[in-house]
Amino acid sequence: MSEKPKKGNSLKLVIIVLLGLIVVGGATFGGMMLAGKKGATPTTTTKAVETKEATYSLDECLVNLTDSDAKRYLKVLVYVGYGENEELSTELKEQKPVIRDLVIKILRSKKTTDFSDAGVDLIKKEIIAKINPVLTKGKVDHIYFNDLLVQ
Repeated sequence: MSEKPKKGNSLKLVIIVLLGLIVVGGATFGGMMLAGKKGATPTTTTKAVETKEATYSLDECLVNLTDSDAKRYLKVLVYVGYGENEELSTELKEQKPVIRDLVIKILRSKKTTDFSDAGVDLIKKEIIAKINPVLTKGKVDHIYFNDLLVQ
């Protein structure tokens, strides 16, 4: 008969230990949440800088790439970004065939391996460097690739 009280005492001990762990875990979680909120307050009070940028679509480009191991192609929708400038907007519409030709020449000279994250940024910079000398009423600030597909 002495075994029954021992089982009851060990069950109580397990329950007390589990409750203690829950309380300590809850206190730790609450402390981390408070510390996280204190660290996040300076970033939430900063104001976002508003930039007004217009974009113009150069439409979809489908080009062959220069890979020698297989026939590969690139399909991409290209947009140019520039500061809001009505004269530049008109010039982009007028110069669209010339600008598309420049973009296609640059893209056709690339290989599949050139389209890594860092490589895409370099290609965008190269395109901007080729487009801006053609423009007289402003300059292109950004190139955006949408629906980039290399196959």
